[in-house]
Amino acid sequence: MDPDLIRIEAVPQDVRRKVLEYVTGVKGIGPSELGYDKTYMYRVRHGMVPISDELFRALLKFIDVDEYARLVGSAPPLVEATPDDAVRVVKRALVDKGYRNLLFELLRQAFGDEFREYRASWTVREADIEEFVKAKRLKGLSEKTIRDEVRYIRQALSELGWTLTPDGVREYLAELKEEGEDYVLKHTAYSLKSLLKTILRPRDPGLFAQLYNAFTVYKPKNHSRVKPPTLEQLRQIWAKLPSVEARFYFTILAECGLRPSEPFIPSIDDFDLEHGMIHIGKVTETKRAFIAFLRPEVVDWVRESYLPAREALIKAKLDIVKADYLGVNANAEDWARRLIPFDRDRLRREIKETAKQVLNRDFELYELRKFFATWMISQGVPESIVNTLQGRAPPSEFRILVEHYWSPRHEELRQWYLRYAPRVCC
Repeated sequence: MDPDLIRIEAVPQDVRRKVLEYVTGVKGIGPSELGYDKTYMYRVRHGMVPISDELFRALLKFIDVDEYARLVGSAPPLVEATPDDAVRVVKRALVDKGYRNLLFELLRQAFGDEFREYRASWTVREADIEEFVKAKRLKGLSEKTIRDEVRYIRQALSELGWTLTPDGVREYLAELKEEGEDYVLKHTAYSLKSLLKTILRPRDPGLFAQLYNAFTVYKPKNHSRVKPPTLEQLRQIWAKLPSVEARFYFTILAECGLRPSEPFIPSIDDFDLEHGMIHIGKVTETKRAFIAFLRPEVVDWVRESYLPAREALIKAKLDIVKADYLGVNANAEDWARRLIPFDRDRLRREIKETAKQVLNRDFELYELRKFFATWMISQGVPESIVNTLQGRAPPSEFRILVEHYWSPRHEELRQWYLRYAPRVCC
């Protein structure tokens, strides 16, 4: 966090002490890293002297906004720059290319790789689809060909929340490959590349190149030759993740075997603490994921660690989401009800960076789904049970899971899960 953006004088000593204990105790930042000697820090920690503005500025450099909100229960008090100021900057950048280039350069300097990752995304709108159709008609393509391409594009966009990112597209194509949908995979990849070339390339060649080169037409990135991580390695990754929300997301993927997008579907009301169950309720043409179970130890950890962090974020940011300063028609109530309201790109980045430290190689989230299936089958769990838990079962296997909140079938699956599921968390 940049201390220059915070009204330091408005932060009371009790809040400063929480930040001090977190930065020095939890994060292990020593006096030399803060720019102070051990004697002075000893006096500060024991309440012999107050936490000065200068020391608090140094502490803020080792904490981000989400961490601050979790500790304090509210966002930090900001300097006088308002969201309206940011909107004015964005609006000028939209009409002034020179100003836009300056803005992007400042953002790159300030946020580095994080800005470049967020920059590598394109939110597709309905007007883009209409423009795509018109362009294809001008090229003389048949209505059937256009209709087929648009169908594959819409299906992919609905799964990706209408936002295309390199990782998101690769994960979606990997799902199609795993489901054995080779025909759909081929045409989806081709149609997405066609959309990128037709609409995005003239607007933003740089972003186009990042997205276009992120995947191939005939097959997604091949993970089959990579040695899957071991249970012990996954435990190491979990322990080193920098935030409780990243640990929660990682736990659901590793211990439940869900697709990377599925933990973001349910609301907090879909989380059944009594039965240790999450109702996913996802139904598409090729995917049927309805439930996920959690071990009692994980449920206790979620109750004690994750849910308080989630509530702190919502309390700190709900008013900002309601204000909808950028005019994106955000639904604050829907956001506040999400089981995981945290930014998906940040969670993905934290997991990948931590996994690379442990595995010494690049890591894809979809490896966790493969790990779960391999682990369960190696423990002697019938393939039909694994397929049902991972949403690969035929309609006869999952219909009762939809029609009943709790049934003997749910209990049967839960018992298989509790007995054999991998124990990564806690």
